[in-house]
Amino acid sequence: MTETKNIWELIVDPALDGETNMAVDSRLLEEVESSNVRRTIVRFYSWINPTVSLGRNQKKENAVDLEFCSEQGINVVYRPTGGRAVLHDDELTYAIASNDVERFDGGSVYATYRRISEAMTQGYRRLGVDVALAPDTKLRRRSPDGRDDPCFISPSRYELMFKGRKIAGSAQRQLRRGFLQHGSILITCNRELLARATRLTDQSILNEEMAGVAECLPERPSVDSMVSAFRAAFIEYFSIEFKLVNDFRVGSYWNCPPV
Repeated sequence: MTETKNIWELIVDPALDGETNMAVDSRLLEEVESSNVRRTIVRFYSWINPTVSLGRNQKKENAVDLEFCSEQGINVVYRPTGGRAVLHDDELTYAIASNDVERFDGGSVYATYRRISEAMTQGYRRLGVDVALAPDTKLRRRSPDGRDDPCFISPSRYELMFKGRKIAGSAQRQLRRGFLQHGSILITCNRELLARATRLTDQSILNEEMAGVAECLPERPSVDSMVSAFRAAFIEYFSIEFKLVNDFRVGSYWNCPPV
């Protein structure tokens, strides 16, 4: 693979609908997978309206209340990655697609999670939030009715925690040469909406298991300040420079088919 300078591509998108967001992330993975040069692309974005994303292997009937979501105007989409249901509402979302496995300690799932989470830890600390990496994967509860609990109930190894509560949820997919990791950086948590959208009968567990950035600070941070903090953290942690490529999604990226 051709050597390149330590320059990563940066995309900062406006709020988009769920299908477009997931289609763009899918296309980023395709781009790094097919590239003959080492590429890493970082994308920050948000959502036009509340959206539940499901892991690519989930069954909708086990993961979400489709009738409730339809009544409330909540979109339901599939992610190109795995994991369980996430309600994307008041948050900043990130995506990282790369084929530069050496920079991620060989590119295994756990190595990649750890490296990205360590970088994001510095971003949270720039915002004033002291987070830590989950030491291990917490076993998910098994619902007697076969229903899938949402993502934020169960942290995986190296996901980010604030005082024992999950503050960011991530999911990953690896292909032969490249990987995509994306995730939800919560600002606030609409626990009632998440519980109802995923048919979670005991909402109190969400109070114990998830946290948003705004709950951890005296004042709510702006999205711009969050993007700046994580951008600076990636630059420092990975010793890279960013090239802003906001027109990257124009054309084939903007017109991606739904996932």
